[in-house]
Amino acid sequence: MAIQSLLEKIRTQEAELSDEEKLWMICSEIFPPLTDDKNGSRYRLSVANRFIQLEGSPVKRDDDGDVYRTENESRLDRALTQTADAYDRSEATIRSLCIHDVYNGESQTEQFLEDLLKVEEKYKML
Repeated sequence: MAIQSLLEKIRTQEAELSDEEKLWMICSEIFPPLTDDKNGSRYRLSVANRFIQLEGSPVKRDDDGDVYRTENESRLDRALTQTADAYDRSEATIRSLCIHDVYNGESQTEQFLEDLLKVEEKYKML
């Protein structure tokens, strides 16, 4: 409820927040709680930010030029890799803290991607 109220204030220019603060609020509202909110939240915010910035980037193709990842899957792969590089961590560490330690079931990455798309949609509405 408080986040919804704050988002409405942002929309009506009653509150001045940075883009990163806005994105953090949206991430906090949509993503499930983290098991390690110190590093995990930092990494997840970075992945979300990079994912949004990568809109329109090319899909991943194999050596024969055939598409093997959708645009959103390609964006997620690149956002995870860029975050790992930025923090000098392995991509496996970033994936673990952002995805595997948080989501359950066999489609953890797909669940994270669905949430990222919700974050992106809400972020663009601001």
